Amino acid sequence: MKHWTLAFRNLRRNRRRNMATLLAVALGYAGLVLFGGYIARIELFLRTTTVYLQHGGHVAVYAKDGLDKAMARPSRHSLDAEARASILAAASADARVAFATPYLRGMGLAGNGCRTVPFVATGVDPAVFGRILRHPEVLHVSAEFAQPLRGRALPDAQDVEGAVGLAAGLARLLNKPKVHDEVAGQPLLLVPDCGTPEAVEQIAADANIQLAGVTFDGSLSAIDGEIVNLFHTPSTDTEDQTVLTSLNTLQRLYETDAVTYVGVFLHRSGDATAVARDLAATLEANGVSVDAYPFTDSRVNPYYVGSMAFLEALLVFVGILVTTVVVLGVLNSVTLTVYERTREIGTFRALGWRRRQVAALFLREAVILSAAGLLVGLVLALAVATAVNAANIRFQPPGIPGDIPLVLWPLPEVYATVALVLLPLSSLVTWGVVRRRVRERTADLLTATTA
Repeated sequence: MKHWTLAFRNLRRNRRRNMATLLAVALGYAGLVLFGGYIARIELFLRTTTVYLQHGGHVAVYAKDGLDKAMARPSRHSLDAEARASILAAASADARVAFATPYLRGMGLAGNGCRTVPFVATGVDPAVFGRILRHPEVLHVSAEFAQPLRGRALPDAQDVEGAVGLAAGLARLLNKPKVHDEVAGQPLLLVPDCGTPEAVEQIAADANIQLAGVTFDGSLSAIDGEIVNLFHTPSTDTEDQTVLTSLNTLQRLYETDAVTYVGVFLHRSGDATAVARDLAATLEANGVSVDAYPFTDSRVNPYYVGSMAFLEALLVFVGILVTTVVVLGVLNSVTLTVYERTREIGTFRALGWRRRQVAALFLREAVILSAAGLLVGLVLALAVATAVNAANIRFQPPGIPGDIPLVLWPLPEVYATVALVLLPLSSLVTWGVVRRRVRERTADLLTATTA
């Protein structure tokens, strides 16, 4: 204990330099903790929107080759009622699964009477969709995208025949800014005369659209849809084409009772890969040939996987850069300290101290200084994160329509990992500098002119 007390007292001898070193460690550590907190927030946002709001599920179970071929040949590569029941039964028997639900995906043309625009539609069970919108993770992380911009959420609008939700970009292309509740009670719009100036206003005043597509047997089909809400999708790539409706409505359009895939939602995201593997094996043993994909598979979620790969690479690069700067700062400070205290080192050696004991004294000083810097940096990072979160700063990340709040979530595993890297590195460079000096002859240390 007396050696630690002596090391602490030695730090008071050159306060300005030691304070500068402490601040360098603190600021570098705080920066890494805050940047890691930002990455953690973005990862959770992307994961939540991918799994819940884009209806991918933690695990997506398709018919064999259905991921690649279901859109082109839905009659061959979709899940019929028997396969769907088997998948739902296998999922419900797994304690890691919270719930599972079937989805139908399809494409076609959406029209307003004068113009048609391509769409990609998702049919979902409204009751399950309501459960998704109320999920704590969705409300905590992606509340901006959980609620519509206008109108009622699809689970709350099942009293409307042919209820559909349109992405804001698609609604803009179709000139459909209003929803059902805003035009309820008004006379129905007759077929507009597209060549007249009044047609634009007539189309905008109505909430009805037409959806046309090709049925599973290859014939043309069309239904009327009533816009009950407008919403932002979590990606600009889907903002101009997304239609969301009930599973029954979309099955009516394509004249089928089949579904494209079953989305499986888990209690823990970390179980996705294992659950996908186990579900596929269980179903294969029961004679149901499927492909099961965890949400971390780039084949089903290329945007999520690609974004996280980029952010993780950026975090590693910035981490190496900042760590190098901090360690070099510590190295510079220790080098000057050892240089100035050369005669002191010689005195310790003359008094009978072993080389290792002298080096350990300087090492203790570096550990105290670095640990204090880490503690100050952690307090600073948590204070900045609290202030930023309370300020309700909003920004628009690349590839996301609309803005989201800037939230920093410094995670214990992040600042623990950074501390476990910085502290040993600082100690290592200190040991290297001191060890070289204490190996010199005692007489040379005592007569050094650099003291």
